[in-house]
Amino acid sequence: SYSKALTSDFTLAAKVGGNIRSDKFALTGISSQNQLARNLFRHNNFIDNVAFDFITEQNRMGVYGEITADYKNFLFLNFQGRNDWNSALEQANRSIFYPSVSASFLPFTAFKGLESEFLGALKIRAGYGTSAGFPAPYQTRSILNQSARGWLNSTGAAVSTHSVDNFLGNPNLKPELITENELGLEGKLLNNRVNFDLTYYRRDTKNLITRSPLDPSTGFTATTINIGKIRNEGWEASLSGTALKTKDFGWDVTFNYSRNTPTTLDLGGLTEVQVGDGFSDLGNFAIVGRPFNMIKGSGFRRNEKGELLIDSGGYLQATASPIELGDPNPAFITSLINSFSYKGFSLDVMMAYRHGGAIYSATAGALMGRGLIDTGFDRAQTLIFPGVKADGSVNDIQVTAADVTFNNLYFFGAEGRMFDGSTIRLQEVSLGYSIPKKLLGKSPFKGVNLAFTANNLWYRALAFPKDINFDTDNLGLGVGNAYGFDYLVGPSAKRVGGTLKLTF
Repeated sequence: SYSKALTSDFTLAAKVGGNIRSDKFALTGISSQNQLARNLFRHNNFIDNVAFDFITEQNRMGVYGEITADYKNFLFLNFQGRNDWNSALEQANRSIFYPSVSASFLPFTAFKGLESEFLGALKIRAGYGTSAGFPAPYQTRSILNQSARGWLNSTGAAVSTHSVDNFLGNPNLKPELITENELGLEGKLLNNRVNFDLTYYRRDTKNLITRSPLDPSTGFTATTINIGKIRNEGWEASLSGTALKTKDFGWDVTFNYSRNTPTTLDLGGLTEVQVGDGFSDLGNFAIVGRPFNMIKGSGFRRNEKGELLIDSGGYLQATASPIELGDPNPAFITSLINSFSYKGFSLDVMMAYRHGGAIYSATAGALMGRGLIDTGFDRAQTLIFPGVKADGSVNDIQVTAADVTFNNLYFFGAEGRMFDGSTIRLQEVSLGYSIPKKLLGKSPFKGVNLAFTANNLWYRALAFPKDINFDTDNLGLGVGNAYGFDYLVGPSAKRVGGTLKLTF
């Protein structure tokens, strides 16, 4: 590292370095089945014993450099560059270089006298940054599975087996490169009582690494691929300040807003790629020109005018192939935090709101399809689906309530189980109290603080029937590319806790 004030106005700092990291993971065990004596849990009390080993190793090496310049404490420049090598990729693709540059400018420091009661401070910042992403080990080679006891033959002897794994290795896999441009503005208003921060960003991911399902007819069920180019573009805004301040009472408010729009720009000549796998014919897709992770699945057939096509029994008809059902990405997310203080007490309340984001809900479909939740019409009456019959005439065929919910809307095709994910939530409440020092007297404590915190106390998914009490944050496929699917998951949890902090 190097740092020096070259003049009274100009300071320069630099740093170069490198690091090497090696990760090794080993799991060894034995699985036993077919117990002899009940409740005797010893491996020798089981007929079938199968050992297993799982070992991974990954090596990473990088070199980097950084230069920072400061001019008169109002103009700051930063230049960075890094090159990484990663053993998880084939030799021709395992190296990548990614640079970054950022600048910030304080106009009120550069030009004295610009401050006013309305605008007391201002900072302008801009940046261009890149970073790299690497896959987990062993994604580039197909592997062979072996089993010392694949099955037993007619004489009871163990037969060993070797088989090609269902995962197809991709030797052409490359590291992904993430490029982000950012422009920000932050400052203080109204005698520094209000703070604001506004950021616009555009993040492009080239060669995005994603696990993609394959048609089983290929002999494989999945592979890891690079997707051409994905763009995330959005805004982040924060507004905070003091709403009320007296000798004993304080009220601070913070409002946050974020909007992110992910779009598939290029797929290397393809028009769409499945990137996440739901059950049945459902999945997430990258489609050129459309939001990333679009949900596709079976829908209701319609004519060119958008009218539902009804069959001879008065029922809806399913599409022959999957159609776009919705964009699972929320349009925007906001939160409002109110912080109150009165003498030694403090109270923080955070409300959050998610707008939009399509969700396929098997929970809602199962309950509504079986008539356990009010679906908004009289189940003692028949219903006529609005649409047209095969001859083009308006549908006039009556169907029973059971046929409407169970055999059509909520069990027939995926379209009837799609819901808007807009949700309002009481995210967190925290109540604290600091015992005044004068009450501690001659005790050994310099401070005593009590705090009680509760998370996820209440929520309401606005487009779901109220009685379902569905939590849009509680989705069914965990971490991965699949997004926006609920498959009869369990209820979400509230969390309540308390802390006692003693200072000596």
